[in-house]
Amino acid sequence: MPGKTTELSLSGGSGKREGLLPPHKLSAMYEETTEATKSPTTTIRLLACANGVGLTISSIMTAVLSVLNNQISILDIVVIIISAWVGIFALFLESNLALVHTIRSTITHGVPICGHVTWRGGIYTIAGLLNFAILEPLHIVVGLFSTGVGIYMIKIGKKAGEHLVTLRTSITDEKALLKAFMRHDENGDGYLQQEEFESLMLSLGVELDRDELDAIFFQIDVDNDKNIVYDEFRSWWKQTTSETRVTLS
Repeated sequence: MPGKTTELSLSGGSGKREGLLPPHKLSAMYEETTEATKSPTTTIRLLACANGVGLTISSIMTAVLSVLNNQISILDIVVIIISAWVGIFALFLESNLALVHTIRSTITHGVPICGHVTWRGGIYTIAGLLNFAILEPLHIVVGLFSTGVGIYMIKIGKKAGEHLVTLRTSITDEKALLKAFMRHDENGDGYLQQEEFESLMLSLGVELDRDELDAIFFQIDVDNDKNIVYDEFRSWWKQTTSETRVTLS
């Protein structure tokens, strides 16, 4: 396409070039994704807290009944100790109560993996599976609940982690950015049409609604030929990610 502009000036000019995706928005998106790897949603926190209560209560009840019946095995002791420990651990790490903030900070600082959703999910899953070793209704119910919550937390933590890696790579690695652009140039003509641009943004870890995608595409496409070249996209992307790159450096 002759006359296609390959450099994009992002300062001044028409309203079309104004910051429809300002740097602070992508920076906030990156921070939210980072936070998602460390802290689940309120609903998941509540489920994890309920799991903590269930594990703690089941361990206390098992200990009391074992003492009263004068029957306790090594397996019972192991399940009681681990369930109680993980239950209290969950209450401290998942609760938003001001009283536990200091304790939570101490735990995550001393054991960094405890600050990640995926690892906490793994701990809850192990505690849940251990409860199946005691074939009693209470332990089976608690085991199922703890295992379910744990597996779900592993899933959402892993997804957030993958999203974070994708977003970080797209911001810091220009070679990866070029490869992504070329990969989404389906017909190999050196240009991206609007549908190809939308799939590119998703692959870079940037989730936007239809209006934002349309506005950004036409912001980059300065000569209105409904195509964008890599230099145009790279110039826009550098400005958009400028604040986040400073954070990462």
